[in-house]
Amino acid sequence: MDHIAYIWNVWNGVGQQKARLINHHNAAIKDIQWSKQGLHLLTGGYDETSRLTDVETGSQIQVFSDDQIVSVLKFHPHEFDLFLSGGSKGSLRLWDIRANKVVHEYLRGLGPILDIDFSYDGKHFASSCDISQTNSSEKSIVVWDFWTQVPLSNQVRSENYVFSSCTFSLYHFE
Repeated sequence: MDHIAYIWNVWNGVGQQKARLINHHNAAIKDIQWSKQGLHLLTGGYDETSRLTDVETGSQIQVFSDDQIVSVLKFHPHEFDLFLSGGSKGSLRLWDIRANKVVHEYLRGLGPILDIDFSYDGKHFASSCDISQTNSSEKSIVVWDFWTQVPLSNQVRSENYVFSSCTFSLYHFE
């Protein structure tokens, strides 16, 4: 892992070249997300921060300080100024870029957050986490109501390496 993010020019006919170097973190980067408009890059990492960078200039726009290693980030699919962060202490936080602060915290107390994914309409999201015990590892997926902060379901598996990521399907079968 590295504390530098690179943006590559993959359209150049001569070969792939680094188009931009993002060097704002003080420790390794754990996750990186493009904004929905493609103008910004959101990075999170071991320095317990999330950082928003202007892709065109490479300049840092904002720093969002946390109290845990930021392991996963996800922009809301329709509210472009909102993003979720999940981390090593199991906290899930909703950040408002305009206000530069946490506006909601989703509490469940299960373990380090491994992944987050939004439903297509943005009304729900799923989070996966790791619950470590003495001789086994439990994984949990929680589906949340985005606006009310209420967990709608909680699936726990007691097998090692069952899953670590979650992805919403675009289709719902009854």
